[in-house]
Formats: sequence, C-alpha cells, structure tokens
Amino acid sequence: MSYRPLALAALLALPIASALATAADDRPARDLAQPVDEAYTRKIREYTTESFFLSPLVDYLPAAAGVPTPQAVLGDVAGAPGRLPYAADVYRYMRMLEAASPRVKVRSIGKTEEGREMIAVAVASEKLLAAMDDNRARLGKLADPRTIALDDTQADDLVAASFPVYYVTGTIHSPETGAPTALMELAYRLAVDESPYVRSIRDHVVTLITPVVEVDGRDRQVDVYNWHLAHPKDNWPPLVYWGHYVAHDNNRDAM
Repeated sequence: MSYRPLALAALLALPIASALATAADDRPARDLAQPVDEAYTRKIREYTTESFFLSPLVDYLPAAAGVPTPQAVLGDVAGAPGRLPYAADVYRYMRMLEAASPRVKVRSIGKTEEGREMIAVAVASEKLLAAMDDNRARLGKLADPRTIALDDTQADDLVAASFPVYYVTGTIHSPETGAPTALMELAYRLAVDESPYVRSIRDHVVTLITPVVEVDGRDRQVDVYNWHLAHPKDNWPPLVYWGHYVAHDNNRDAM
C-alpha cells in the first residue's frame, strides 16, 4: 500500500492558511531554476498507483544542497511500501532537517504516558521563525480578549501585526500509519522548495507539525508491522493495548 496521497492532502491543505498572503496570483508550479532530485522523483512515480493522485505540488521533489531528504533516514522515499519508521526515527529526521535548514525549528513538547517524547516542528521563513515568541504573545491576547478589555481597536492592531500558525498533526490513532512519513516529506518541501507558491506559504504562515500524536501506540503498531514482514505467512498478533493499560489512544486526548 502506498501513502503518497497523504503528502498531497497535507500540502493541498496549506493554501487555506496561505490565502492570507498578498501573492494571490501564485500558482502551483515548480521553480525551473531549482534542481530536481531525479532519483527520488522516479520513486514517487513508481510507488504512486495512478498518475491522477499526483499534482504539480508533489509529482517531483526539489533538491537542495546539504539538506537531507526523508530517504536519509528511511532508506527509501516517504510512503515507500514495506517501511514504517518508529517515532524516534521520524524525530531524528526532523532534527537533521533543523540542523541543515534555518527554516526549521524542532521543539520538544512533553512526554507521553509511557515517557516517549513528543515534538512540534515549525517550518517557515527565517523572519517568521525569529518572531514566533512575539507572535505567540499577540495570539494569546486574541485568544483571551479579556486581556485587552474586549477592545476591538486593540484586537484589529494585534491581527494586523500577527501571522497565522497552521497546525498539522499525524497518527492521532495508532493504526493510522501513513501520516508520519508524509509529514517528513511535507516538512522538507516547505523548507526547500523555491517555487513562488511554496515560498508564499513559507513567507506568510508558520506551519507547525506534530508528526506523531499517539507515540506509544505508534511504536507498538510498528512492532506488529515488522513482525508481520518477518512472518508473511502467519496471522499477525492483534494490537490489544495501544495505550499503557487500555485499548485507547490516551496521548491523543492528553493533547
């Protein structure tokens, strides 16, 4: 099974936020001056079951010198059949991306019920990332207008000075296996793609990504999947407890 359509769905969702951008006439099309990762692109087309699942946003992968693609951790492209990474592998890639690009920041946001890390990955222009703390303070006032005495004029000024944060999460349920790798690729594309369409998103919106919400259950699901790969003729064991004590995604609710 291929999970390529998830990358498409995630990238197509971002224009909702980027509609606030001033460059309204940008259209999805690659920057012809930017090189393409030809090997990765061939794999995209090989693994996508029908060409109509692709679009000008995801039918190629832009190349950026010194910036690793998901293949650096996965050993293949995001969504490749037969590969499900553990949460720690997804995080390792996101931190590799952060080390290689000033447009990516990774923050630890706490621990799961069983002590596994959860992260949020911010992708935007260097200018927006540098202003995130000030922007968060403004958005906090808008979220609780009592702090500005319900003053519409102050609210209008805060809105004018602020930029939106678009929050994308993956695997809120343990068996939803495709999102983490799709979000690895999405983070890469947002960080390196120089097409006017993607630059417009990057310059006007902070995309915040938590690639795995239900981390405990995700890792159990990968255990089961790997067991099945090693025993293809046997029935795989059921995922009885994907929470610590219960068959429930508790970390999702904690979020």
